[in-house]
Amino acid sequence: YEIVPGVTAALGAAAYAGIPLTARGYATAVRLLTYYKSDIVPDQYWEELARTSDTLVFYMSAETVEGIVSKLIRYGIAQDRHIAVIEQGTTPLQQVYTSGIYEFTNKFEGYSFISPSLVIVGKVVGLHEQFAWLANASVREQYFKPMASLQSNINHNKKAHVSRA
Repeated sequence: YEIVPGVTAALGAAAYAGIPLTARGYATAVRLLTYYKSDIVPDQYWEELARTSDTLVFYMSAETVEGIVSKLIRYGIAQDRHIAVIEQGTTPLQQVYTSGIYEFTNKFEGYSFISPSLVIVGKVVGLHEQFAWLANASVREQYFKPMASLQSNINHNKKAHVSRA
């Protein structure tokens, strides 16, 4: 595993999950969005997102995925749309969770997805079963250290740093 500059998480995670973001007869466009808190996407836009056949990819949405599902259902997203949550995509600890958009709440309500997670919504998610080439990790643990512990290390290192200027 390595980080390749210029390859966005949406492309990398989708490829590792076996989900083509566009596919003939499924989607001809992709929208990259963020939904890390509930007030950043206006209701008018949710209506448009629910009606589109575009693949929707949400960054920073592990904690708000239930809100995404709720909004899309409220505005009448088609029954044939699926959702995938990809935890820690492209790492050895990648986990992919999928369901129909209308079954998501029953299947995953209250589930705590590990961050970073990418959420993909669209007909293309239904292709995951056919194209999945990498099994879910056998363990479920944090691959990346939480920012709080990194900040603590940075602060500690600043105190120990001696300038030679």
